[in-house]
Amino acid sequence: MSNNLLTISKITNEALMVLENELTFTNNVTREYDDQFAVTGAKIGNTLNVRRPGRFIGTTGPALNVEDFNETSVPVTLSTQFHVDTQFTTQDLALSLDAFSDRILKPAVAAIANKIDYDGLTMAKNSVANIVGTAGVPPTGLITYLTAQAYLDSEGAPRDGRRSIVIEPFTSATIVDSLKGLFVPAETIGKQFTKGMMGRDSAGANWYMDQNVVTQTFGSYSGKTLSADTTSASFGIATGWAQTSTITLTASSALTLNQGDVIQFANVYGVNPQSRQSYGKLRNSVVTATTAVGTGGTSVTVSPAIITGGQFQNVTVTATSASAVVTPFNNTGVASPQNLVFHKNFATLATADLELPDGVHFAGRASDKDLGLSIRVVRQYTINNDSIPTRLDVLYGWAPLYPELACRVAA
Repeated sequence: MSNNLLTISKITNEALMVLENELTFTNNVTREYDDQFAVTGAKIGNTLNVRRPGRFIGTTGPALNVEDFNETSVPVTLSTQFHVDTQFTTQDLALSLDAFSDRILKPAVAAIANKIDYDGLTMAKNSVANIVGTAGVPPTGLITYLTAQAYLDSEGAPRDGRRSIVIEPFTSATIVDSLKGLFVPAETIGKQFTKGMMGRDSAGANWYMDQNVVTQTFGSYSGKTLSADTTSASFGIATGWAQTSTITLTASSALTLNQGDVIQFANVYGVNPQSRQSYGKLRNSVVTATTAVGTGGTSVTVSPAIITGGQFQNVTVTATSASAVVTPFNNTGVASPQNLVFHKNFATLATADLELPDGVHFAGRASDKDLGLSIRVVRQYTINNDSIPTRLDVLYGWAPLYPELACRVAA
């Protein structure tokens, strides 16, 4: 009987397959793999630019009115190199690939997958402005999730079967229990009963439970008031496109807005990106960095940018005044899991090939443009104890493409 030693290519490709299977939230967003670094290898800090399609306003009547085509892009910085380091013996290499995967690869790759997922959900918490629910109270009714999807509809997200809902375990338990008596297809109820989870295709989206859903600790400033200076040139832009706006806020007494806090400005309403008509809700804005706000006025950066006209208009202002009352989503300092309802195009994960080092026992890399993933495995033989130290590396970065195509569900 011939020997069946595992080659590095088998190990590397199996690791990529395991990584794909282990990802939960990440499996349901856009993924970009860039092979421009395949020869020399990517480094931390390399930036990829992911294009966003242009938008047009259009003209009524026979007269020609040529619009400029403005295509924008979102920079995605490869900011995280994460790896798992272990070692195994030459005897381990004689295992079948299935046994090797179960014993060594899956635990290592699970750690990588959880790190990628957690970073992605952290990015979502800090960049998605629309939010529903009540902080500190897991939603018990389907109406909360349907309202979140109404935000996606109003922001132009297509209903093309690529919507997902990712919730943490206790929120999952609450919603499954609250819906158990509703009149729904027996097959769906059966799956919920046997698995203890929402069905994959329920209420217009695929549901997933993810333990990596992150918690937002909202700022604690109950009893204090905030106002925004609407006369400042930086309050918004009349046309063009930007990711953020810098707003001058004044507080009745000193307070701190936490990164990920959500605020609204009086008389500033969100609009549908195609019709540019108000959908009747105040525009939500998310604070992009923790900021101490004083009584004398403090610059606070929020996303999305406030754009009042042009191809990328996202708000309409119904009244003008020197200041606008600012209303926070929550101001009690409560810690709230931030579940997520989103369309696949709301964010992207970018990965690139890491360099294969010379002078090692083996170095291999597996990448797949369809999966949008790349993973490197390097091993080096140690003669002292007949062992093979091994590391599995990924280099990646997260960025929101269309954060308006997602809505947080507070619990």
